[in-house]
Amino acid sequence: LSACFVLPVDDSLDSIFDSVKNSALIHQSGGGTGLNFSKLRPSGDFVKSTGGVASGPLSFIRIFNVATDVVKQGSKRRGANIGILNADHPDIVEFVNSKKDPRDFSNFNFSVALTDDFMKSLEKGGKEFDLINPRTKKPVSKINSKQLFDLICQNALQAGDPGIIFIDEINRKHKLKKLGLIE
Repeated sequence: LSACFVLPVDDSLDSIFDSVKNSALIHQSGGGTGLNFSKLRPSGDFVKSTGGVASGPLSFIRIFNVATDVVKQGSKRRGANIGILNADHPDIVEFVNSKKDPRDFSNFNFSVALTDDFMKSLEKGGKEFDLINPRTKKPVSKINSKQLFDLICQNALQAGDPGIIFIDEINRKHKLKKLGLIE
């Protein structure tokens, strides 16, 4: 009942590496972690503080994966993580395809957070769906919802990942809404 923890991952190095540290401490004590990487800016996006470009969520998920591998739970087994990315994140296709090689991200189960808007688009035969930059909150490109859903299903069949989470439905049934939304 108290072995699984959800950690915040905000779009800053401080937040990301605080979560890596906290994740390692949780794994050391035998727990598992859930992390939603949807707030991280997409690969290639502008980083004002350095004048460079962002490496994207998958580069940071690799760091969590390696840290989990290094910290053995009670010296017996590796820790476990669930990594989530929203369907409207610009790096969603890369995320969905990232576990084709079973050696990659071996300490993670991945899930795509599907929204009501995504499902409505899918029900209409696969309409174009906006991919939103989480930093600017503006659309940066589009994807066909049916093609993305088919890709999710193909990879789930082939590699066992990603799963899906109906995030809007979770939040509709969530009993502590006054504390905030579930990510």
